[in-house]
Amino acid sequence: MVFNDHNLLLIGMQSIDFINIEYIFRIIYSIFFDPEHYKIAYEYFLKFWGVYKILAVVFSLALLYGIVYCVNRIKQIRTEEEARLNELTEKTLLDFQGNPTNERWAQIKRHIDSNNENDWKLAILEADIILGEMLTKIGYQQENIGEKLKAVEKSDFNTIDKAWEAHKFRNSIAHEGSNFTITQREAKKVISLFEDVFKEFEYL
Repeated sequence: MVFNDHNLLLIGMQSIDFINIEYIFRIIYSIFFDPEHYKIAYEYFLKFWGVYKILAVVFSLALLYGIVYCVNRIKQIRTEEEARLNELTEKTLLDFQGNPTNERWAQIKRHIDSNNENDWKLAILEADIILGEMLTKIGYQQENIGEKLKAVEKSDFNTIDKAWEAHKFRNSIAHEGSNFTITQREAKKVISLFEDVFKEFEYL
């Protein structure tokens, strides 16, 4: 059976309360298999072929641009993620080891190399604070540094005697204040004691 425009119009004008799938398929059928409609469609296709080619080229270029942009963006995101991952990994390792920042220790070194006795005392006090942090991170949870050092087994802490000597020197500074005098040579020796302790536990 061949459907003409009148037949299709009548079918389309029927009152329905749902999507008429049959009507849609008949239109499609008429376009591709009805000789009259096929010829009209083919003529329109040829007529606008130049426009189709331009649109196709523009659309293809847009898709190509989108693909290139997405690939570059993915590479950029991956680079940023890798950089962030490396940063987090380094931070995690530092936290795990309890390693104080280089700037902190560098500041202590600057204090100890100055010509001011108060700076030398400050360097020792700061190094003792780092000692307390290190002892806490390796598992000693006592109230103060002295109690932590008392809890240490010598077999587990090769530089325990150096830690005690440095900490006692710090206590003298803290308790006697300005009445306690030190030389730069003494201060540097105390800092070297702290440094040996930190290096044993890879804290520097």
